[in-house]
Amino acid sequence: PRAFQVEASLAILSGRDTLITAGTGSGKTLCLLIPMLLRPKSMSITILPLKRLQMMQVQECEKYNIRTIAINEDTPNDPGLWECFVCGYYQHLIVSPEQLGMFNGHLPRLARLIRQDRVFTNKI
Repeated sequence: PRAFQVEASLAILSGRDTLITAGTGSGKTLCLLIPMLLRPKSMSITILPLKRLQMMQVQECEKYNIRTIAINEDTPNDPGLWECFVCGYYQHLIVSPEQLGMFNGHLPRLARLIRQDRVFTNKI
């Protein structure tokens, strides 16, 4: 691993909020995979703006049996699916930025969940 990958992984494992910025193909995914593999009962959120990148990350995580889902404007409003988010079934949520704040005049369901449900927020 590169120095930034070790640093980021250790920061995540020590419970610190972590922002990783690096170029395309530089190995950011490893910074996410290591903590999720070492702490399989944890939950993390990755913010990715492009659906194609979201789907690639979902596929990469699934290779390692990490339950991952992309949350964007195409995510169905299925109560059972959202209950899976709340109860912690998914270990990794890959989220478009629009899902975290006001978008088109309303607050998306994930943003409301983060703001209103402290039990859910504490899992992240």
